[in-house]
Amino acid sequence: MGFIKFRGILSIWKGRIIPRNIVPWSEHWTVRTAAIAAHLQWIGPNSLMLVGDSLLELVPPHPLEGLKIVNAGFGGATAANVYASIASSVVLSALKANPPAKAVIQVGTNDSKTGADPVAVAEKTMAICSLLRSIGTEAIVFAIPPIEEKKTAFRSASVAAAINDAARLACLGCGVPFVDPYIAIRGSNDVTEDGIHLARSATLALVDAIRAA
Repeated sequence: MGFIKFRGILSIWKGRIIPRNIVPWSEHWTVRTAAIAAHLQWIGPNSLMLVGDSLLELVPPHPLEGLKIVNAGFGGATAANVYASIASSVVLSALKANPPAKAVIQVGTNDSKTGADPVAVAEKTMAICSLLRSIGTEAIVFAIPPIEEKKTAFRSASVAAAINDAARLACLGCGVPFVDPYIAIRGSNDVTEDGIHLARSATLALVDAIRAA
């Protein structure tokens, strides 16, 4: 397929999936959404879907060998962005045709800015869970990792903690399992590389939690 033809197809997908004014990285979103829909065609009853932002998108596949994984992480996505991607007609149709057995949802890191509403983030997280549960997929919510403010000026550690607290309470009220993959390494100095994205130790903890799910 020629490059010009491929770009034409992406333009069509963009119009079908996500309005341009919702996300600033529509090219990335378009490619990721098309890939997720395609990968969903190959999964079976024992599959696991990873739903979230770059912290899931960047999980290397090799530590997860042996698992049937569909990685639906979107770099830069907020909880609302993730919901929009899962609720898009292309992905939702693919999900209904081949629903995964389970889905791990980890969202909120990109919402952890000063002034953000943790309850609103938790409510959007529950909306993602509800959408997945409506097609028969078991939803499991993972806590977001701690923000290391000394490494970044773009996120708030206290807001991230409040998002986790709100998500935990929301999960309790909705009967959704809540797991903190990072509990053993919270307070250490090597959780992230840049204040947000996971260092090796945290990635290993996340992988272990995914495998346990």
